[in-house]
Amino acid sequence: MPGEPSARNARAFLTRSQNPDGGWGYRPGSPSATEPTGAALVALGPDPEAAPAVERARRWLEAAQRPDGGWGLSREDPESHWMTAWGILGLARLNPHAPEVARGVRWLIELPVIRIEAAELTAEVSRTLRIDPRLRGWPWRPGEASWVEPTALALLALDAASVVETHRDRIAEAVGYLVDRRCVGGGWNFGNPFMLGANLPPRPHPTAWALLALRILSPQAIRPEDVTALRAEMHRDGGAMALALGQLALTAMGIEEPEARERLQRQQAPDGSWESSPYVTALSALALNGGWPWAPRG
Repeated sequence: MPGEPSARNARAFLTRSQNPDGGWGYRPGSPSATEPTGAALVALGPDPEAAPAVERARRWLEAAQRPDGGWGLSREDPESHWMTAWGILGLARLNPHAPEVARGVRWLIELPVIRIEAAELTAEVSRTLRIDPRLRGWPWRPGEASWVEPTALALLALDAASVVETHRDRIAEAVGYLVDRRCVGGGWNFGNPFMLGANLPPRPHPTAWALLALRILSPQAIRPEDVTALRAEMHRDGGAMALALGQLALTAMGIEEPEARERLQRQQAPDGSWESSPYVTALSALALNGGWPWAPRG
């Protein structure tokens, strides 16, 4: 991270709040978990000043990887699930070709996902929910239906692991899933865009993650109304997470949003954190200092 005060303060908070085992929890002193540890590693990256903290975090993520190649919430979680994307992202920030990254990628690619293929059922679901149920993204847990956020995170993890060409067909299907689940008027809800006879509104978090993934892997799929929806929803929410994720997506698209930056900077606490959360602090620091570290393709 560049050496401006907000970045230095955020880095200092992250290093102070790291647990003795090398991971980060969702609050200082809480048990280490995959998501905040992966996010902190992405934010700290190869910063020489943070090298000891980064090395401890790398060892924690490697030890937390399950025998099947995935990650759960923590070392004690008996099941791998969507947090595998954060395990991959954290380790790929340091070495995209590490064997642990390759094992995580294999788990993501082989993960079973609900997909309806029978013609009669497909037609019925398409009519009632206005979606294509044949398209697979990624689920929160193995064997379940796809959702927007785990799909976007999985796509970002595969990009960070430098395996996009190797898994082009699976990635293209997941991109198609995101496009299919777009809300009427732009943006994304958490899953389906239409339920119980009504169009669902976009939400800031899934919209930002979806746009960040599409900007990197399929920029031509983004519509102007998606950007309009993100801007409206991130400011309507106004929380650090919504502003940080929105800023990450907009920065990747080359769009300036000074009001969001200012609102996010004002929310940084004197201890350098946002909301006393290593996870929110890592994403906010990324949003204000350089953006997502994996560059879009075009």
